[in-house]
Amino acid sequence: MTMKNIIFTFNIIILFGLFTENVAGQITFVPVETKLQLQEGNNELTCLCSSMTVKFPLKREVKVLTQANFVKTDNQTIQIISLKYDGYNKDTKEENLNNQKELLDIYSKYELEYFKNELGVEVVNHNSQWVVTKSKGWFIWYFKVGKVPTQADTQTEIQLFATTIIRNKILIINAPILTGGDFSKAALIVNDMMESMIISKP
Repeated sequence: MTMKNIIFTFNIIILFGLFTENVAGQITFVPVETKLQLQEGNNELTCLCSSMTVKFPLKREVKVLTQANFVKTDNQTIQIISLKYDGYNKDTKEENLNNQKELLDIYSKYELEYFKNELGVEVVNHNSQWVVTKSKGWFIWYFKVGKVPTQADTQTEIQLFATTIIRNKILIINAPILTGGDFSKAALIVNDMMESMIISKP
């Protein structure tokens, strides 16, 4: 599938709702510029944005795509973005995992409403779970894509997200699984990214 087709397919399902929006009248999520770089020779993927740098030393084939914030890992397309949040008045630093989980749950519900109400995507069998890896809490959520307003040659069948809080940012890993794709493979890739992530100073 060409990059043009990939972008067209994703246009109806990726996070285009991430402009300043209110949730419950008080919490806002604002996208911040995120840049992905690949270190030659060792497949170490680096994600850079203001006040946050994270690295993913993956033992997989990785290619940074021309579409901003997208990479392809072992032929699975992955989107990595970050958001700044304001209006959440509980401490989400380090050991405050319950507060992190609560905020990430709020964010996931906001995105689900955006998928349904703004994009017209049918959300089927939504599931979520909280996972702690190497003392880092991750909120995992996914759903099957039902009816969509625009048909394409290749549709996204499942949306898989892994989200975590780093300092005052939410880091989002999104793995859209296309029709005929392998959910287990995509989940393993996302899990590898979660397990291998190294947080660096800016």
